Amino acid sequence: MEDFKRALGFDPEQTARDAHRFFDRIQEMHSAAGEITARAESDDRRVSVECSSSGGVRRIDIDPRAMRMASGELAETILELVHRAQREVEVQARERAAEVLEADNCLITDRRTAGDRLRDATGTLQENLRTATETMERLRGMIRR
Repeated sequence: MEDFKRALGFDPEQTARDAHRFFDRIQEMHSAAGEITARAESDDRRVSVECSSSGGVRRIDIDPRAMRMASGELAETILELVHRAQREVEVQARERAAEVLEADNCLITDRRTAGDRLRDATGTLQENLRTATETMERLRGMIRR
């Protein structure tokens, strides 16, 4: 196995373990994603919006005093708060994803190296198979004579 690791330039068993752990964590993250919520509130605290990663806008609270605002201004305030809350949900989701894509996972840290090594190993294997095929054809030709 050590020769195989040296030839590939990475540990395939470690890669398999990391893949298993990675996909388990992705599933955990996906299950927990519905729990991500964020709230945005206007400066005067008369309008607030709550968004979630799974359901978008979950709640809008408008203080009766906010109803004195011009309708266009109120609409702009609500839209701005929705966008702010959605951005916060996205930030939290990215932070959770960063936890899943932990630094010690070789699927993340070594993926380019592993891919390059696999391509090199595949090329070498194909070259060896071509050489073996040519050798077998020469032997068949010699046997037929």
